[in-house]
Amino acid sequence: MAKAKALIIILSGADNPIKVKLGLNVAWRTKNSGAFEDVKVIFFGPGEDFIAKTDDKDIIEAYNQVLANNIMPQACVAVAEGYGIAPILTDKKIELVHAGQAIAGFMAEGYQPLTF
Repeated sequence: MAKAKALIIILSGADNPIKVKLGLNVAWRTKNSGAFEDVKVIFFGPGEDFIAKTDDKDIIEAYNQVLANNIMPQACVAVAEGYGIAPILTDKKIELVHAGQAIAGFMAEGYQPLTF
C-alpha cells in the first residue's frame, strides 16, 4: 500500500505557539518514522513572522529537528518581504517561494495538506 505524502502548512504565530510546535514536531517525527512517504513544510503569514523572531527553546529545537531530518522548509516570499523578515528566514535555511503556487504544485503531486 502506498504511503501518503504530507504538506505541513504552519499558519499560526505568536498568538498560538503550541500549534507551531505541533506542526514542526509532526513534520520531523513522521518523516523520521517513515509514517509518510515524504513531508514538506511551508510557513505562511504569522507563522513566518513567528519562526523568524522566536526565542522559544522548544520551538527552535523542533525546527532544528526538521532540518536534521532533511526537510527543507519554505515560506511565502511576498509575506516575508512585507514583514521585512526575508533575510532572517533565508539565514534560517528557509526557501522563499510563491506559497500559493508551491502549495498548488505539492497538492498536484499528491501531498495532503495539514494545517497548524
